[in-house]
Formats: sequence, structure tokens, C-alpha cells
Amino acid sequence: MAIIKDLDTKFGVQASYHRITAFNISYSAKKIVLCVATYLSKEARQEQKDPIEEIDIEITQSDYSTFLDTNPIERGYLWLKENVIGFEDAADDFDVIDPVVSNEVSEPDEPVT
Repeated sequence: MAIIKDLDTKFGVQASYHRITAFNISYSAKKIVLCVATYLSKEARQEQKDPIEEIDIEITQSDYSTFLDTNPIERGYLWLKENVIGFEDAADDFDVIDPVVSNEVSEPDEPVT
């Protein structure tokens, strides 16, 4: 899942593909942090390019309880659209983009004698 929206990056270029790459929840501190990676495009993500920007966004403590008893990643995307300027009218991308896994098997190294 990701959010599709043209937004300016800190580098002065527009990027359109934004996805949550990490989610940290501290139940004892009632603190949630989302790591959002920004790619130039969906195609850049599919080609396994590095994100051009990654930011950590701390969820307000007053919204902590809305993440309980739900899928926290789905709730994270909704929270971004409801609370982060620029994401309010973003489109959801429900495609699952898995990394390409090579089927190539390498031979073990020759033993040193």
C-alpha cells in the first residue's frame, strides 16, 4: 500500500509515491512513529530505487488510541491523509510491490588448502 500524490521534496523535485516503511509503537509510552519513504514515482519503487527522502512522523498522543484494535499500517495511511498537510486528497495505491527475488543459486566457495 502507498499514497500517490505529487509533493515537493526538500531537494526541490516533485515525488509522487509515498509509503510507510517502518512503524514503531511503544505501548508503555503511548507513542507511535511512522517512517514514510518518498520515491520519485511508483515505477522507481518497482525498480527498487532508493527513496529520495525518508522522514519519521510522530503520531500525536491524543490519536494513540485510534491505532489500537486495528491494522496499524492501514490506520497510519488514513492518519497521514487526515493530519499531514499535502496528503489530504491523496489517492491510495493498494498494489503490493514485492522485491524481485533472484532464483540464481551460487556455488559454494572452493575450500582453501
